[in-house]
Amino acid sequence: MTTYRIDWKWKLIIVSFIIAVLYFCIDFVLMNSPHAAGQSRSNYYTAEKRQAVQDNVKMYKWARDERDASIRRAQKYIDLSYEELWSMITTQTLPRSYDVNEEMGSVIGGQKGPRDDRSSYEIDPVAQPWKVKDKSNGMMFPTNDFASYYRSGLDDKGGFDPKRADRKYLVNTLYPDKGTAFGVDDGSGYVDEKGNKYTFIAFYNHWVWSQWLTDALRSLREAYLYTGNEKYAYSGLILLDRVADVYPDMDVSVYRWEDGFKNAHGGTGQGKVLGSIAEVTLTEQLLLSYDAFLPVLQKKTAPYLPFLQKKADRYSLPSSKGTADSIKQNFENRIIRQIVPAVKKAQISGNFGSHQNVIALAAITLDQLPESAEWIQFALQSGQLERVAGGGWRISGGGVYDVLANRIDRDGYGDEASPEYNVTWLERMNSLADILDSYERVPSADLYKHPKVKKMFYAFLDLVMQGKDTPNIGDSGSIGKDNIWAKRDLVWRAFVKYRDPLFAQAAFLLNGNRTEGITNDLFQPKMEALLAQFRKVVQSQGSYKFKSINLTGYGYTALRHGDIEAWLYYGRNGTSHAHRDALNIGLYGFGLDMAPDLGYVTFADDNILRRRWESNTISHNTVVFNKEGQQPNSWVGIPRHYDDGKYAKLIDVEAPYAYEGADVYRRTFALIPIDDRLAYAVDFFRVKGAGEQVSSFHGMEGTVETGGLKLVEQKSGTYAGEQIPLADPAYSEQSKSGYNYLYNVRKDKDPIGQFYAEWKSAKSVSYNRTQVKPNLRVTMLGSYTDAAVAQGDPPQNKPGNPRRLDYLLTRRPGGESLFTSILEPFAKERTIKTIRRLSVTHEGTAVPEWEAMAIEVALQNGRKDTIICSLESNREYQLENGLSFKGFFGLTSMSSKGAKVQYAHDGTWLQNDGSKQESKSEAERLVGKVAGFTTGWSLDNRLELKFENMASFDVKKLVGATVYVDNHSVSSSNSAAVRNAAYTIKSVIKQEGSHVVVSLGNTTFIQQQIGDRFIYDIQAGQSFVIPLSQARQF
Repeated sequence: MTTYRIDWKWKLIIVSFIIAVLYFCIDFVLMNSPHAAGQSRSNYYTAEKRQAVQDNVKMYKWARDERDASIRRAQKYIDLSYEELWSMITTQTLPRSYDVNEEMGSVIGGQKGPRDDRSSYEIDPVAQPWKVKDKSNGMMFPTNDFASYYRSGLDDKGGFDPKRADRKYLVNTLYPDKGTAFGVDDGSGYVDEKGNKYTFIAFYNHWVWSQWLTDALRSLREAYLYTGNEKYAYSGLILLDRVADVYPDMDVSVYRWEDGFKNAHGGTGQGKVLGSIAEVTLTEQLLLSYDAFLPVLQKKTAPYLPFLQKKADRYSLPSSKGTADSIKQNFENRIIRQIVPAVKKAQISGNFGSHQNVIALAAITLDQLPESAEWIQFALQSGQLERVAGGGWRISGGGVYDVLANRIDRDGYGDEASPEYNVTWLERMNSLADILDSYERVPSADLYKHPKVKKMFYAFLDLVMQGKDTPNIGDSGSIGKDNIWAKRDLVWRAFVKYRDPLFAQAAFLLNGNRTEGITNDLFQPKMEALLAQFRKVVQSQGSYKFKSINLTGYGYTALRHGDIEAWLYYGRNGTSHAHRDALNIGLYGFGLDMAPDLGYVTFADDNILRRRWESNTISHNTVVFNKEGQQPNSWVGIPRHYDDGKYAKLIDVEAPYAYEGADVYRRTFALIPIDDRLAYAVDFFRVKGAGEQVSSFHGMEGTVETGGLKLVEQKSGTYAGEQIPLADPAYSEQSKSGYNYLYNVRKDKDPIGQFYAEWKSAKSVSYNRTQVKPNLRVTMLGSYTDAAVAQGDPPQNKPGNPRRLDYLLTRRPGGESLFTSILEPFAKERTIKTIRRLSVTHEGTAVPEWEAMAIEVALQNGRKDTIICSLESNREYQLENGLSFKGFFGLTSMSSKGAKVQYAHDGTWLQNDGSKQESKSEAERLVGKVAGFTTGWSLDNRLELKFENMASFDVKKLVGATVYVDNHSVSSSNSAAVRNAAYTIKSVIKQEGSHVVVSLGNTTFIQQQIGDRFIYDIQAGQSFVIPLSQARQF
């Protein structure tokens, strides 16, 4: 017998070949199995999730309560007959519109003028079919018998044909005294004698689809999943099958905005049943419900099947209805397989994550390879919404990976500025990740493992002020209501996936600092072990603790001390839901928003009120340059200094692209603690450029009084001039200032010395066990052309918003300007006794306030503070009170008992002979070059720094400091592409001489990803600076 010896190389080749064949066979079986040919199991509501529901219902009262509540919610739909359910679904021939006429308001009586139609009209399709109630006066519309008109127009397919409908029903029968034509709607809308259209039936039809149907499906689905009772699925399948009959023919684009049919499509005009944005929610509910009801579709007989067969016998329907398989095929072919083509035509398209979720749901619900894998790839691949040559729109890909790299900043926020909208990015991303997480047939699409997805879960907590509210940045929130956009359920989900104790603490906080009711997720398996881990974290570490923070990617700083907190925004100012509000500030005190932003606009479309006032620069607490709103093309400002010190909490930011003609547009804002609970703020806003400059500041709702001003009431007009009426359209066309929206003007045309405006809150808050109405005094220092107090209106269709707010407006003619103010919040008694400006000299010559400004603040407790802020960090300045300083920002405090504190950031206090005061650190700042950094995606991003002036500096003190890399962002010609390169140092990894490696944690350096190529915010060899803080007590 001959023996053949096979060497190790050939063995490896043979083994590899066998493995490859096995993989091919397994894949072939999976692809061609009966499971792949048609869905026979639920891939979202998996067997594990269904079992978890049963386990949790047995174990927890809250789960049983949720089950019982679902039964109650579904009861009103179960009470309807199959015929009533089936008849709710209308066809393409009946228009849809989300409002009646929000511009004109009520048809007669009641509220006139702009309003939110969704809260002004209501429908009840069961109790009052085909009627819309005007809540402002109780009248019902349309006034004709539309139900009979509709029934008379049904064709052989069960759809409405207006040509068949009997026009005898187009007569006003409700209010005959108003004439036969009053309020009559044949589906196309009622047009009054002045030509105003009111789309009652289209409004009714829209909300039947958008609200009634989606609520019905959700309620029936949840009741079925929580109880296992198939009667809920039967009613749900009646609705799903009828929607499948009509869905392919639906096209809302024929009902145009300019014809009075308002649909949410972002201006594309596209949609299926609804506008493309609203279509997302509808299709999600359709797909989730189908996935939930799939076990019922495995049964050959069920009560709903004979009913549907009778409908097929009576009408010419697109499919047979005799078997469960025919119902499955109808839904798969006429809804699921319609999804991706509709997305590609932008008929299903919303904010980020919207249509991507729908595609993913369609993929796992169809569960057929290779289709499902191809759809998921389309959702993830590069692409965007694009215009098509010759008209129309298309979506070339879901672009999930593109968005994660290019549109979500390094702090985890989307590019819409508005927290209210940005949190939907996280909600959608979490939903998408959850959908793909449950689908093991495409394991490469696990988004929870992506570093940027994890980063998104940490966002929004840092925006919360005083543990109860989020500033109304951009189109978000309102003055009349506190909002926290960080969501408990999202934070809890993050804890489930990542097990970071911080998420447990945050969920505890967002649950009212209670462990009970922390989650209502019936689908969570192994709940008891998870809750035990959660309770252990909370018991050992307590609730989430808010700290000062500077989010340099998003462009937001929160300064926190005791009962006083402040914020500064320097992020996006030109995307769809952003405002022209770079360097806008706000202040909270005693649980109250003392300088509230206006928040969500009256109407989020391209109206003049939004463009000239509500979103414009003048309505925000910032500076208007050259009578125009800011340029809407800045991604984020350039932070220069930040410190969360014991004696001062400081932010200094430049916004170089806010105004084309402004060479400098920079704000330095600091919170100065008074004791453990109270603080005041100092504000230095520098503007340089040949154009008028107006500082705008408004406080909370209440009364305002002034001091140091000789205000004269302007008899007519607005801040734009005595001859310019309020909201004058001609002025709005020729000027972008928005000054014509400020009225009741009182002006001092030649203010001398310092002056103040003091707001007293209209609201009482509980503080120190008493009810108080807090005050905010803003004292202006410096020289100004004029000063005025005027009033402006926040959006009037937001519940709880005040009727008007009072604005303090100070003007300078241009050139080098410095707007300086002290913001003093107090509950009852003032905390500040006196404020005075100090003269500053350099080598015996007086220094202009633009270069260096010094202020002395005497407090009621006897302490006296000296504050200086300068632009020339290398100059030595002498103050009139005998102190000397060199650097950027300094504070000296002298208590009534003689104790002294000197604090400096990027600077130092000097002896009278010009030498430095004794200090633990010799350097005011550290400088050097970037030697290297982490490339690609990582959860631990590191920066290698080569220092040029370390000397004996203890590198452990770098933790918490900010490193500013000069990435030439200010000199960039493309302002929209500018990103700053300022990073908080989380830890020091190692030191070798002057080389130090620091970690930034999960903050990435990636600015963009194009295919496999990365573009970074920084490059090796670029210079960096780390400003240091010094404090000395003596």
